[in-house]
Amino acid sequence: MTLPRVAVLGLWHETNTYGPNPADLAAFEAFELVSGDDVRRHHAGDRSVISGFLAATELDPVPVHSAGAWPSGPASAETLIALVDRLTGALAAAARPAPFDGVLLNLHGAMVAAGAPDVEALIVRHIRTIVGDVPVAAVLDLHANPSPAFVAACTVVLAYDTYPHVDMWERGREAAALLAEAVNGRALTTTVAKTPLLTCPLSQSTDAEPMRGLLARAKARAEAAGIARISLTPGFAYSDVDRAGISVLVVADAHLAADARRVANDTLADIESHAADFDTRRPDATTAVREALAASAAPQAARPVVLADVADNIGGGSPGDGTALLAELIAQDAPDAVVVIADAEVARRAAELGVGRTISAEIGAKADDRHGTPVALTAEIITVTDGTYTTTGTWMTGQSFSMGTTAVLRSRGLRVVVTERATPPFHREHLTSVGIDPATVPIIVAKGAVAWRSAFPDAARAIEVATPGVCPVDLSTLPRTTTPIRVVA
Repeated sequence: MTLPRVAVLGLWHETNTYGPNPADLAAFEAFELVSGDDVRRHHAGDRSVISGFLAATELDPVPVHSAGAWPSGPASAETLIALVDRLTGALAAAARPAPFDGVLLNLHGAMVAAGAPDVEALIVRHIRTIVGDVPVAAVLDLHANPSPAFVAACTVVLAYDTYPHVDMWERGREAAALLAEAVNGRALTTTVAKTPLLTCPLSQSTDAEPMRGLLARAKARAEAAGIARISLTPGFAYSDVDRAGISVLVVADAHLAADARRVANDTLADIESHAADFDTRRPDATTAVREALAASAAPQAARPVVLADVADNIGGGSPGDGTALLAELIAQDAPDAVVVIADAEVARRAAELGVGRTISAEIGAKADDRHGTPVALTAEIITVTDGTYTTTGTWMTGQSFSMGTTAVLRSRGLRVVVTERATPPFHREHLTSVGIDPATVPIIVAKGAVAWRSAFPDAARAIEVATPGVCPVDLSTLPRTTTPIRVVA
């Protein structure tokens, strides 16, 4: 029996429209920009959405093209054109031997480029000019901001169920199974409902309320109605677009359209009735460091205490060079702590000087004026590496990443890991690759909101800090030019 031939495509980027660093083509080349069999090789052995697609046994999944970059500011119009040209060019070439029966898409759902506030909808339009009216199944990040136009252009849209994200492969495999059913005649459609409620990532953890309860109740409603799939995306509030907010995605058989709308709207009402539960307040840097020092100073204190630098969340598009916690650890004379700072200039200087030498430098806060001021530091260079590692953790297990030239500087008890590239702290190898065992460190600064927990599941205590930056705890500090929309299914 000939299996349905389906295209495997990806274009993944979480765009912080306030972020100072644009997503240029080099950012995609450094993270992922591959076509053809290179897609399969790039994802071999990992637990990504793409590898979930490629594991489908009900289909003949053809790796066509995949692009991705770490979260950052918006891509330029020129970068978007180049990315679209590569994707559509690869798709058109792959479609020449035989037409595709369907498409599997790995998208983030919150990508923005200059002149294109809804990149995902644009991508699907371009894909359909090549493949025509065939079923399209898309997997989105839990922080997606899916628009009604995008959802209407797809057949199946579902999202990760977890934050931190540990179910990417499973969602890819699930989307492939649903696409196989659609290709074989099952009439599936996706319904979307949206609330303009903007929430901080700290309140979006799926292991805690309110998200844990909202997800459980949504799944119970869907199961009772015979719905194929329901997803909640609490969204990405650091994107100044009208599609931001919390979304409900319901995949159902066409004859259950009325039930799908009812489930979507009941779930929307449930979310809005718990709006107050998403409110978030956290201590400032001075208070948080004082608490961390007290906790780590206790006799036989468990390690590590993690200070989450929320507003400099690299996984949310910040530059990773915020200095508020570094400055405070120095001011309060922390006896032993580790901080990671993205500062390409200092990393390269340290590498040129070499291990054992002393460096005096102004570190951090160079991308913009939102993330503190540079910190003057004189320190010994104790480690220099190329910053590459392969992760065994739960986020994209088996993938290789690069922080670029990386140096560990020591000033009294403080170790500052200076990286050439801002790299989210999603993996324990972030530190172990430079010789630091997190289990032995009293205090670690993680530039993230929630996803860092997958790297440090053994954290003795987490203190989330209201630092300055483009991913603030208090969303009202960001100037919005758009009004998020409410959509009833």
